[in-house]
Amino acid sequence: QPIAWQLHDKVSRVEELLANVLGSIRVDYELPERPQRYFRSRLLYPVKQDTDRQAVLGIFEYRSHHVIEIEECQTQDRWLTELGREVQVILRQLKIEGYHPNRRRGIAKAFWARLASGTGEVLAGLVTRPGEFHEGSEFATMLTAAAKKIPNPGRPRELVGVVHSISDRTDDFMLGDRHLPIRGRDYVVDRRDDLSFRVSAGSFYQIHSGAGALLYHPAIAMCGDVGGKTVIDGYGGVGAFGLRLAKLGARDVLVVEDNASSCRDAEHNAIENKLPQIKVQRASFTKAVLPKNVDVMVVDPPRSGLQRVGVDKVLAAQPKLLIYVACSAEPMAMDLKTLTANGYELTALRLCDLFPHTDHVELVARLVRRV
Repeated sequence: QPIAWQLHDKVSRVEELLANVLGSIRVDYELPERPQRYFRSRLLYPVKQDTDRQAVLGIFEYRSHHVIEIEECQTQDRWLTELGREVQVILRQLKIEGYHPNRRRGIAKAFWARLASGTGEVLAGLVTRPGEFHEGSEFATMLTAAAKKIPNPGRPRELVGVVHSISDRTDDFMLGDRHLPIRGRDYVVDRRDDLSFRVSAGSFYQIHSGAGALLYHPAIAMCGDVGGKTVIDGYGGVGAFGLRLAKLGARDVLVVEDNASSCRDAEHNAIENKLPQIKVQRASFTKAVLPKNVDVMVVDPPRSGLQRVGVDKVLAAQPKLLIYVACSAEPMAMDLKTLTANGYELTALRLCDLFPHTDHVELVARLVRRV
């Protein structure tokens, strides 16, 4: 469907869902200037095997564990899609079998790759069950050679590292718990808004290549003038919001994040960008030690939302201005209802279409503490 139709439907559903807290406020949004294609900057393919025990990579068929090989994906970066096709060939040549959780056979669970679209750097990894990955060095060599032969889609792409990701789980979960570099680096460097972001294999980073214009710029604008103000960046990841607010003149910025890899990246990014006012606290948001009465708090929780324990943490901290970023409307609706019943007023809501051609939405709410 045309993006204008999609956005109309998404806005209508959000306004209906949040009718009790929106009042006279309308959901703000913008139509993109360019077609929304090839924007996804992260690939994650499960590895299975066919009847001949040959590796098969692709995307799960709807409501199935049957993998469909992908020749073209109009939402995924084209270079990454070609890299995924090359990996299937390499796994077959090396006779690396897909992991079968029931039979405890095979080793490879998934292949992933992350593109830093601001620099063109790519990091890739094979997720395996625990144990030695004897073919790791040869896999990295063949993948590096294959990557050099893939035509660049207008902008240069460079594979800067190959990682062995180890999953300790015995099911089909596709993400690794540990990441060991086989060749090159175990991180990429992205450059956005005159800032440098190191993003390691185990760290979170937005996957839409246009996230700056779609999400960060509008959300930062909702913060107003932050010069000389105190800021908390909750669920802060590698410091995507915190670094931007510090660069705009915030006096003190506290990034709260419970993922160790993201914390290390956030600390590195603060030093690399010469922003000494940033401090990083490794803790879950609900258990963090937060200063009270800060000027601005940004929270970007997972799809489950803040939930009551997270909302209570916000209420206890009493930020004067709260920017709530959500990737699911239903949990946000519940959280906003509690926040507005306990001293906060919703003053703006924006739909940021980071997931075009799907039912998913990204929302940014601006709430002000009533005096």
